[in-house]
Amino acid sequence: MKKIVLIEASPKIGEGSTSGYLIKLAEKYLGSYGADKTLISVRQSLRKKNNDEDFESISNAEALIIAFPLYIYCLPGLLMRYLQDYLQYYKKKETASRHPRVYAVVNCGFPEPGINLEAVRVIRSFSRSIGAEFRFGVMIGKGGMVLNVKDAPFMKNKLDKVFESIAEDIFRGSKEEKQNIIIDLSFPRWLYFFMGNRNWFSLARKNGLRKKDLYRQPY
Repeated sequence: MKKIVLIEASPKIGEGSTSGYLIKLAEKYLGSYGADKTLISVRQSLRKKNNDEDFESISNAEALIIAFPLYIYCLPGLLMRYLQDYLQYYKKKETASRHPRVYAVVNCGFPEPGINLEAVRVIRSFSRSIGAEFRFGVMIGKGGMVLNVKDAPFMKNKLDKVFESIAEDIFRGSKEEKQNIIIDLSFPRWLYFFMGNRNWFSLARKNGLRKKDLYRQPY
């Protein structure tokens, strides 16, 4: 039974996140393959201030799936810290570590999935640092829409194919080089930005602000 660690790295608190949904979907999908799965929330792990148990799970994994949102064109700060802490743990371990396969699942609020590429490269570099084999990244554009359309056939089919590709790569042990998977939702760009702005205005009202307050320049 292959040991797979699923790492969810959304900084959100008390609300649903796209990364959380994707990692749960991966967990459910890989269950049909009989995998031994461990789910790690980076935010919760950091709050415990004792990551050794989680780091031990990572070091014994045969595959790592890391799901996170794009923050300022790269990884969220809490994930960067977590990976740096794990790297130090890895260097201090006396026993030889496994060499897991690594997959990055990144979603961004931009319409263009390709903007996620630099974040995927960071995960590739991290993989190299721990002697792991980076296989490929999944780059999702218009990430803010995923939860709203997750049950629509066009979205469900795309995500099913993503996790099927990851599962097959893990369990078949293919040595072929894999290209990153790009998921671009078929939705008009102008309408996407229009709906996004409406959402910001709605959040502002809930917090006692007016539309013009969003354009203030206090500094």
